[in-house]
Amino acid sequence: MHIEMNMLFTLGSLLGLLIGGGLLKLVSHIVQGKIQFMYAICGGILLGLLFFDILPSTWHVYDLKGVLLGIVVGYMMMLCVDIFLHRQNIEVSPLQSLILLTVAIFFHNIITGLTFGITDIHQSTSVLIATVLHQVPEGMAIMTVLSIAKIPQLFFLLIIVLLSLTLGGSLWIGESVQVSSLQLQALSTGGAIGTLSFVIFHEIIGKATTHFRRLHVWLLIGLGVLIIYIYQYSLSLFHSH
Repeated sequence: MHIEMNMLFTLGSLLGLLIGGGLLKLVSHIVQGKIQFMYAICGGILLGLLFFDILPSTWHVYDLKGVLLGIVVGYMMMLCVDIFLHRQNIEVSPLQSLILLTVAIFFHNIITGLTFGITDIHQSTSVLIATVLHQVPEGMAIMTVLSIAKIPQLFFLLIIVLLSLTLGGSLWIGESVQVSSLQLQALSTGGAIGTLSFVIFHEIIGKATTHFRRLHVWLLIGLGVLIIYIYQYSLSLFHSH
């Protein structure tokens, strides 16, 4: 049963990332030459997921101090990667932004998979559906950076397969380890939030401000946040019935 659920999560993650990438390509064809607009909207979508879903559910389950420590550690780890890339090249290229984004989601999937496996929370169908939906904006963000960097689309498939296998493999490891320490789980969950937060604020939103006037950027980011707010509100109405 657990093996079947792990496979479902791996395939579900892959499906969500594919949908996200496909949606981005569809929108970029409709609004040609405006792919940077989608970059800002993706930042808002990920920001909305962070504030309306990931953080509230984390505060509800884990100790605040452990989560905050994990966030700082995760953020500093990504900052070190960013400093290393800057040392190699004064101006971070779209390719390096893609590396940072992939590394952040990679670590986020590892820690999410371990946490799900340890707590057995992934046995819930609703958690599976939520996981698939969470992968959609991440797929959009990856495809956006990939398109800006003018990297062949084949690399998108390679990246999302790697990320999906990472989530499934981490689930299996989490089930095998079964660490009962809530402090360790809080630290690891905070680490996942920290790595993702770095990419949202530093890479996606930070890069978007270089393409548009700040007012336009925040309007687009606000649109992305609004999309997630409506999505979360719709989910709450669905669960209440």
